[in-house]
Amino acid sequence: MKKGGALLPLGGDREHGSHKGYALGAIVDIFSAVLSGANYGPWVPPFVAFLEPDPNPVGEGLGHFFGAMRVDAFRPAETFKQHMDQWIRRFSSAQTVEGAERVLIPGEPERLLEAERTRQGIPLLDPVISDLQALGKSMGVALPL
Repeated sequence: MKKGGALLPLGGDREHGSHKGYALGAIVDIFSAVLSGANYGPWVPPFVAFLEPDPNPVGEGLGHFFGAMRVDAFRPAETFKQHMDQWIRRFSSAQTVEGAERVLIPGEPERLLEAERTRQGIPLLDPVISDLQALGKSMGVALPL
C-alpha cells in the first residue's frame, strides 16, 4: 500500500497530470460544441450580460452533450453494479487530507444539497424577494414570502 495516497487531482505541472486535465477539457469542448455545431473555445458566448459575444462566432449558441452507454455491452449489469457499489464504499471510506471531513464521490454534494433544500426550502436573497414581490404586485398576484 502506498503511503500518502496514489491519486492526485489533475492540474498543476506536467509531472502531476496537467496534460490530462487539458485533454479532458478538450474532449468536453469537442463533444459539447464542435460535434453539435455550437460555439467552442474562445467563441463561447460569455456567461455575464456585461460582456458582448464574439461578433464572428464559429457556431450557434452553447452546446451540450448527453451520452449513454449500454453497460451490459461491456459486462453483466449486475456485476457492474456490485463493483460500482464497492468503488463507492472504497472511495467514501478513503483517508482524507488534513482539514477535510470525508471524501465525497461525484454527485454527492448535489444530492446532499437537494435533500437539504427539500427539507428546508430554497433560500432567496432579499433583492430577489423584493423583485418577486414587485413583479407579483404588478401582476396582481400576492406572493407568500
